[in-house]
Amino acid sequence: MSSTCEDEDEYSLVSETMTDTGGAPSEERDEKKEVYKMSAKDTRRVRLWRFVVTAALLITALVVTLTTYRFLKNEETSNFEVAFEQFSRTLADAALEEQTNICAALRSLASTISSQAVAANVSDNWPNVKVKMFGLHAQHAMDQAKVEFMSWTPRVSAEQYDSYIEFATANYKELIDEGHMFQYGDLSHISKDPRFSRPPPFIGAIGPEGFGPDKPREVYWPSQLNSPPTLSYSMNHNIGSLRSVEATVGALDHLQYETVFTGSSKRGSTATDGILGEEVHATYHSQINGSSATPHGYGLHPVHQDPLDPNSKIVGMVSAAFAFDAALRNLIPDGVQGIICVITSNMAANFSYVVDGQNAFFLGMEDHHESKYDDYEVHVDLALHTNPEYTTTPGHSQYQMYIYPSDRFRATYDSNTPEIFAIAVAVTFVLVAIVFFVYDLVVFKRNENLVAKAAQSNAIVTSLFPEHMRERLMHEKEEDQLTKDKAGRRKTLSGSLTDGTFDEESSRVQKPLADLYLETTVLFADITGFTAWSSVREPSQVFVLLETIFHAFDGVAKKRRVFKVETVGDCYVAVSGLPKPRTDHPVAMCRFARDIIAKMRSLTKALEVSLGPDTGDLDLRVGVHSGPVTAGILRGDRSRFQLFGDTMNVCQRVESSGKAGRIHASKETAELLKSMGKESWLDMRTHAVNAKGLGEMVTYWVSVAGERAGSVTSRGSFDDLHFGTARNSHTNFLKPIKELDARTNRLISWNCEMLLEIMQQVVARRTVKQAMKISQENKVVLPEKENTNPIDQVKEIIQLPDFDAEAAERQKNPEDVEIPSQVVEELHLLVGEIARLYNDNPFHNFDHASHVVMSVIKLMRRIMAPSDTQQAESAAKLHDHTYGITSDPLTQFACAFSALIHDADHLGVSNAQLVKEGTDLAVKYKERSVAEQNSLDLSWELLMEPRFETFRSFVFSDSAELTRFRQLVVNSVMSTDIVDKDMKTLRNGRWDKAFKKGDNIDFEDESKTDEVNRKATIVIEHIIQASDISHTMQHWHVYRKWNQNLFEELYVAYLNGRMDKDPATFWYKGEFGFFDFYIIPLTKKLKECGVFGVSSGEFLDYATKNREIWELRGEEAVAEMIAEAREKYGVKNEETCKEAPEQAIPRPPPVEIDV
Repeated sequence: MSSTCEDEDEYSLVSETMTDTGGAPSEERDEKKEVYKMSAKDTRRVRLWRFVVTAALLITALVVTLTTYRFLKNEETSNFEVAFEQFSRTLADAALEEQTNICAALRSLASTISSQAVAANVSDNWPNVKVKMFGLHAQHAMDQAKVEFMSWTPRVSAEQYDSYIEFATANYKELIDEGHMFQYGDLSHISKDPRFSRPPPFIGAIGPEGFGPDKPREVYWPSQLNSPPTLSYSMNHNIGSLRSVEATVGALDHLQYETVFTGSSKRGSTATDGILGEEVHATYHSQINGSSATPHGYGLHPVHQDPLDPNSKIVGMVSAAFAFDAALRNLIPDGVQGIICVITSNMAANFSYVVDGQNAFFLGMEDHHESKYDDYEVHVDLALHTNPEYTTTPGHSQYQMYIYPSDRFRATYDSNTPEIFAIAVAVTFVLVAIVFFVYDLVVFKRNENLVAKAAQSNAIVTSLFPEHMRERLMHEKEEDQLTKDKAGRRKTLSGSLTDGTFDEESSRVQKPLADLYLETTVLFADITGFTAWSSVREPSQVFVLLETIFHAFDGVAKKRRVFKVETVGDCYVAVSGLPKPRTDHPVAMCRFARDIIAKMRSLTKALEVSLGPDTGDLDLRVGVHSGPVTAGILRGDRSRFQLFGDTMNVCQRVESSGKAGRIHASKETAELLKSMGKESWLDMRTHAVNAKGLGEMVTYWVSVAGERAGSVTSRGSFDDLHFGTARNSHTNFLKPIKELDARTNRLISWNCEMLLEIMQQVVARRTVKQAMKISQENKVVLPEKENTNPIDQVKEIIQLPDFDAEAAERQKNPEDVEIPSQVVEELHLLVGEIARLYNDNPFHNFDHASHVVMSVIKLMRRIMAPSDTQQAESAAKLHDHTYGITSDPLTQFACAFSALIHDADHLGVSNAQLVKEGTDLAVKYKERSVAEQNSLDLSWELLMEPRFETFRSFVFSDSAELTRFRQLVVNSVMSTDIVDKDMKTLRNGRWDKAFKKGDNIDFEDESKTDEVNRKATIVIEHIIQASDISHTMQHWHVYRKWNQNLFEELYVAYLNGRMDKDPATFWYKGEFGFFDFYIIPLTKKLKECGVFGVSSGEFLDYATKNREIWELRGEEAVAEMIAEAREKYGVKNEETCKEAPEQAIPRPPPVEIDV
C-alpha cells in the first residue's frame, strides 16, 4: 500500500485515522427527528405564544421605525434633488451661452476681415492683403466671447507660396508695430533679438530638430496676426502642420461657413503658452481666479472672399483659444460645493471640473464623477450651434458636458435627523419588549442546549457504529445514568466516550464493547500509482478522486451487503460476515472486489477529463483474507468501531503483495471458495509469496465468473462523479473523434476543459455585452503574416496590460460565464487537430504535451490570487507581486496553449540531427530551433483557419489581443529550445538584467513598466521551460516513466540511423549533467523570481531527491530501460547486443546545459 500505516504488526494503532463507517444517512436523520419530536411536545405552547408576542413587537417596531425614517429621509432627498436641478441648469445655460458667444465672435471677426478687403478693392489679392486694425477688431470679439487670444491665418496655396513670402517679408514690420501699439501703446515689447525681430523667409513647422521650413503641401495656413501680439518669428508658422489642427482645417473646406472646434489640449496648455508666453497667459487667468494649466479648446472659422456669399472661396481663417472653466465661475453661491462637470469630445480626452461656489477647479483628465450619481446626470449638448448634418464631419470636435452631484454636494442637505428619530422609536419598542424576553430567553436557551446535545450525541453514535452496537451503547448509558444519579454525579454518554478517564472502579463495572466474529472475510483495496499521481496534483484534486471513488465503493458495498470499516489514506477496508453473520461471506467479498475494480476503472476513465493525464492509468490492488476478527469499540478519545486480530495483518500482507487490477486471495479464503463450489474462480500463484513477518504464503488469483461486473457498477456511473467536476463539464455533449483512440479522446476533452476554464476568466474581465457578442461585427482582423521566422520574432519585453482596479472589482464570477456550444465545438475540433499533428513518438507525443499543460496550469494556480484577492486592493498587490501575470487571463491562456502545441509534429530526433541531415525544415528555419519553429508554424496556421473564426472572436476581443497572444506563444514555444546557443545567451542576459542588477547593467533609461514586463516575460518563459521537463521535478515514479520514454525515443532514432551514439552509452552519466546544469539551476531560478512561493521549494526538493535516487538506482534503471527497449524495438546488430551491457553504465564527463 502506498498510504497505509507502517506499523503492520499492530493494526489497531491506525484506528484513529478512520474516516468513515457503515452508518446509513437515513438512520441518522430519523434519530435526530425523534429527539426533536420528544422535546417539541413539552415546549409547543411556549413557542407558540413566544412567536405571537415576538412577531407583534417586531412588526410594530419595524413599521413605525421605517415609516419615520423614510418620511424624514425623503424630505432631505427632495431638497437635494431640487437644489441640484436649479444649480445644474444655471451651469448648463452658462456653458451654452459661452459656446454661442465664441461662434458669434469668430463669425463677426471673419466678416470684418472679409469686408475690409472688399472695401479696399483687394479681395482678389488674397493672401497678399494687409488686415488693418486687427488688434482692435479682435479685442472687441475677445471681450464678447471671454476667449484668451485670437488669430488671423491666411490660406496660401502652393502656387502662392513665393508671392506670399515676399509680401510677408515686406509688410511684417507695419503689421507687428500696429498690433503692439494698439495692445501696449508703444513698441517696447518687440524683441530686440535679431533671431526674433523679423519673420523667417519661409512657411515653417516644428520638426525633430526644431523650427524649420515645412514640407511641400498643397495648402499652407501660416500664422500672421495674433491678439495679444506674439513674437514675430511665429508669423509664418504653418498652423496646418500641427497634429491637432491638421484634420480640423480640412473640416473647414467641407463645412464652408461653420465654426469648427478642434480637440481640447491636455492639462498644461502648452500650445497657448507657446503663442502668448507663459507670463501673459498666466496674467489673463489671474484676472478670472483660474489656472493657465487647465485644458483649453480652440475654435476656427473660415474667412470667405465675399462676406455675403458663404459658399465663396475660403481665403483664411480666424481662431480663438478659450479655457473651459471660464464659463463655470461666478455662477452659484459660495456655500454650494461639489458639483462635478465632465466635458467630453469626440476628438480628445475627457476631463473634469468641480464647481465650489464662485470658483471652478480642475480635477484632472478622464471622468471623475461618482458612479452612484449616474441617475442624476444632466447632459448639455455644447454643439447645439452646429448644423446637425455636420456633427460627424472628420476633424470637427463635438463638445458635450455632463453635470453630476457628489457626496460633498449631497452632504449639504443630509443630516442625522432621520436616524435620530428612527433610533428613538426603535429603542422605545426595545425597552418595552426586553423585560419579556429576558426570562423567556434563559428558558429557551436551556431547552435548546439540551435538545441539541441529545441530538448531537445520538447522531454521532448513529454515524459511527453498527445498529447492534448503538443499542448496547444506549442501554449502557441508561444503566450508567441510574448509577450516577444515585451517587450524585452527572455525565453523558459522550463524556464517557471522549473524557479519556478510566479509573479502577469503572473498569470493574463497564464491560468491553466487543464481539468475536469467527466467520468473516476482510478486504484491503489500495489505489496503485496514487502516490506518484497525487504528487503532481493540487490537494483539492486528490480529494476529488478519493471522495468520488470511495463514495462509489460505498454504494457497491450497500448493494452487496458488505460492511465498510474505514479508509486509511488511499486504502479502502471492508468486511463481510459482520455485523450480521452470513455463510457466503467469501463469495460476497470476492464479488464486491470484482465490482469495485470495475467501478474503479470506469470512474478513473471518466475522471480523466477533469483530473488530467494518467488518471485513467490508476488501478486497484485488492487483497482478501478469511478468518476470525474481534470487532468493537475501544473506549477513549476518538472512539470508533474497529476490527482487531491477526486476520487484519494477514490481509494487509496479501494486498501489498498483489498486482494492480487483480484480486489476490489467501489460502484460507481459497479453501472456503472451493467448499462453496467456486473452485473455477481460483488460479494458484506459481511462486509462494514472502510476506513480511509471516514467511512464505500460498496465495491465489481470483477471477469471479458468472454475473457480469457491469450489472452492479454500470448503472449510475456518472452519478458517482458528483464530487468531481465532470458533471459540469463543457464537453459532455461532444462526440469522441472516431479516428483517435479512447485515451487520446479523453486527453483532448481534458485539455479542452482546462482551456475553457481559462477562457471563462478571459471573458469575465469584459462586460457581458462584449463577452457574449459573437457575430460578424466582432470579427478579429488577423495580423499580417510576418516574413521572418518565429525565432526572429522573439522579443525581450512583452507588454502586458496595466492593472485595472475597476475591472478587478467588477469582474464577473468566471463560473457564471456561459460559453456558447459553437465555441466549445470549435475548441474541441482545434485540440483534436493539434493531437493529430503529434507523431507516435515514445516521448514527444500528445501525452507529453498534456502533461506539460497540466504542469503549466499547476504553476499558474500556485501564483493565483488567495481567497481575499477579490478585493481590488489585494488584487493590485498580487498584480504587482506576479508582474501582472495573474491579472491577465489571456496571458495564462497563451501559456497553456503554448504547452499544448510546443512539440507538435516532432519527428523524434534532435534539431542537430535535422540540421545534419539537411532536411527541408532545417533549410526553411536556417538551422535554428527547427522542431520548435515547425511546431509553432503548423499550430498557428491551424488556429488561423476560417473554421475556427467563432472561437477566435470569442477569445480575442480585438486584433491587439490576438497580436499579443501571438507574441506570448512565440516567446513561450521558442523558450523550450534549451540547446540553441544564441537563444541561451539572450535568455541569460535577460535574466541577469531583470533579476541580477549588477554593476555592468545600465537601468537608468529604462521605465518601471519595461522592467516589470521584462520580469513577466522571463517568468512566463521559465514556466514553460519548467513544465516541459516537470517530470524531473516530480515523484520518482513520474520521473522514471518519462525518462524511460525519452530513452526509448532516442534508442529508436539510433536504430533508424538518425543518431550517432547508442543512448545506453551515455544515459546514466548524462542525467547527472542534466540535473546539475539545467534542472537544479532552473528550480533555483524559479525560487529567485519570487512568484511561486513554497512551490519553488517543492520543485527543488523533488529534483534533488530524484538526483539522489538516480545516483543510487540509476544504473539498475538504465539496465531495465535497455532490456525493455530491446524487447520492444530490437537491436541494431548482434555485435551491439553483446557490447551494450558493459556500455550501459559509462563514465563520460558531464555536458553543461544552461537554462
